[in-house]
Amino acid sequence: MSLAKEFQSLANFLKDDAAYAEPVRTAEDKEVWSRIVRHLEMLWKTDEKRFFIDYLSGLERLKISASRIPVLSDINQMLSQIGWSAVYVDGMVDDHLYHEMQAARIFPVARRLRRLRDLDHSAAPDFVHDVLGHLPMLFTAHYRFLVREWAQRAMAAPREALDAEISKALAALIAEHESGVIDPAMIDKKTDELRDLHRRARSGTPSLAARFARFYAWAIEFGIITDGKDRLQISGSASLSSPGELRKIFNGETQLVSFVNNALDTPIDYTTPQNTMFFVSQFSEYRSVLRSVGKDELMHPHQQNRKTPRSRMPDIPAGI
Repeated sequence: MSLAKEFQSLANFLKDDAAYAEPVRTAEDKEVWSRIVRHLEMLWKTDEKRFFIDYLSGLERLKISASRIPVLSDINQMLSQIGWSAVYVDGMVDDHLYHEMQAARIFPVARRLRRLRDLDHSAAPDFVHDVLGHLPMLFTAHYRFLVREWAQRAMAAPREALDAEISKALAALIAEHESGVIDPAMIDKKTDELRDLHRRARSGTPSLAARFARFYAWAIEFGIITDGKDRLQISGSASLSSPGELRKIFNGETQLVSFVNNALDTPIDYTTPQNTMFFVSQFSEYRSVLRSVGKDELMHPHQQNRKTPRSRMPDIPAGI
């Protein structure tokens, strides 16, 4: 694969054969996969109308089965139909590399599966989250376009010192949740540290990088489409792959707030189920909000006092 200079981190990553090496699945891995898929299958049938319609067809195209954990070659055979592919990653992926991957139509799939103790909710992104949450949504053209446009624009957003501190604190909290022996006192300590940083972030204007990160969190990971009455569809990948998160939403335990004018001001903690999520009335609202993020800040200084023609926006390479 030939990649442009702006994808140098990705080019270096793909030189490592580990990106395609299949893990040896344990008995616990197989039980986790089987139990989660069987559980979700019941929800897909009993609450079919509450899932984003194209999500369920995406599951069918991936040929998801409780009896077998998919391997990367199978996944890539399906994704090749839409011009995408997937690679394995271990642990949290550097933000810039994550942007490069999705801008280049490559989705990073976590190699590890969550433990049995984390069936309902995993603090860290895992194989279940990526394969049952993100990949089925990629079979929706406007979702693919949204993800790629987000990635290309987020790549250009400079990070501030506080952004790096928050990323580091969140990674440390996730690692604590994922440790072999849970230490509640240490989790409380690291949670407080993250919340302190979030309070600092709330006290000022969030950086452009922070706003793109929050957009991804509340639109891609925890997206909800509703008219505020009976119609409610889950499109967020973190919710779609978390039985515990889905139950909270379906039982009315999650407060729903308008996405516009609220989501980008709200920091995210992925380590616990969300008490509040942000909804749009139709999927196209996400793209409208995304295009408004940092519109002036991403321009060259001499362009900031005039309207930007469409050709000045970051290019989306051919194919979506």
